[in-house]
Amino acid sequence: MNVVHAMPTELISEKLSVKKMSDELGSEKLRANVWTLAEGSMLKHLHREQEELYLVLEGSAQVVVDGTIHKLDERDALCVPAGAQHQVFNSGWGPLTFFVAAAPAAADDAELV
Repeated sequence: MNVVHAMPTELISEKLSVKKMSDELGSEKLRANVWTLAEGSMLKHLHREQEELYLVLEGSAQVVVDGTIHKLDERDALCVPAGAQHQVFNSGWGPLTFFVAAAPAAADDAELV
């Protein structure tokens, strides 16, 4: 077992960073990431096999799942089923930091829509 610091450090874009934790934690059946989104939104996507749990750590988000808007504040969580189109928006002032756990662990399960 390992303890991992969950601060997003890998830049995806100038507005989005991630800390991919699964490998460091030794997780084989669960994918775990912490994301920080400065402003704007992530791309709309779906996961063919994975369900995802979103947990807002700091800030506020809107998560659109199959056209339904879900508002999440700090410490709010939402589960997105496999196959559902979804998109995360930073709806607050300042950065949005959120944790995502997904199962089964699959690195190439995302599909942009």
